[in-house]
Amino acid sequence: MYKKLFSGVQWVFSRVAVVYIVLFIFCLTCVDTKMLDMRIKIRHLNDAIPDFSNMIVFSKVRHEKSAMNWRLYKDYFELILHYMPDDVVTGQLLGYVDFYEGQEQKAIDLFKGSLSVKGQALFWSNYNLGVIYYKKGMWPQSADYLFKAITSNLQLTVLLMENSMVYKQIFSSNAFHYSLGDEIKDAQAHAYILLLSSLQHMGQYEKMLAVSNLALENKELSDQDAFYYYTGLAFFDMGQMEKAFLFFQKSLMLEKNDPDVYFYIANIYQNAGKAEQARYFLQASYLLHQKNDPRFPYEAQAELRFF
Repeated sequence: MYKKLFSGVQWVFSRVAVVYIVLFIFCLTCVDTKMLDMRIKIRHLNDAIPDFSNMIVFSKVRHEKSAMNWRLYKDYFELILHYMPDDVVTGQLLGYVDFYEGQEQKAIDLFKGSLSVKGQALFWSNYNLGVIYYKKGMWPQSADYLFKAITSNLQLTVLLMENSMVYKQIFSSNAFHYSLGDEIKDAQAHAYILLLSSLQHMGQYEKMLAVSNLALENKELSDQDAFYYYTGLAFFDMGQMEKAFLFFQKSLMLEKNDPDVYFYIANIYQNAGKAEQARYFLQASYLLHQKNDPRFPYEAQAELRFF
């Protein structure tokens, strides 16, 4: 009797088990596993979002550059790239962090992996590579990337930034109170300056004149005084002192505190046998050098940027 009862119970449970297995398989086919995986990723990323205030302040205040903890930013950008390895915008940002964390080669590799989108050059990676090679005194490489930066598709660069999840988080920070358009123009002006300086180091004065003419034609760029200065410097190095003097004067009309402009004008007066004028400008150059204005020389502002 008990044997029959046990067999009956076993039969019922075997049928129930089959039903549960069928239901389980049915549920698996109905659940959107891709959507579930995406939700998990989004939750993971949301939990890892850092406060971007320090990174923004770091990018604008030079004396803060020795007191940064990059770990949270590095972990966050690496997490995004783990989920989205083709995200060039995050690759650029991680390159910026890696460079200032002391991992230069990793930064270079990341920038080289995010130079363009669909064959169109992007500004930030080309600019930052130009700066890195400028700091290393590798003038041809610096000039190559900086030229690509100034001729890049700025509209595409801005569009990618405005549609980037990470940049939206950066822009929403209380520390971000800048005009993106103005910052792009400022960075573009610095790209021209470093390109001109690289060409000057290589003795390519005709190319300097061509590049400075391009910069002077774009009146929206800041640092117009710098472009007049580098034009004058090209003519000075070519021995065309009258033209050099003219452009140095134009630079002085826009900026009165660049000591190097006074120095070169003093040299021009000295070579022309005008000792009194030469002494005046040489003294002015010396006094301005004593002030240690961080804006000069122009190329001293060679720093990586992300906005």
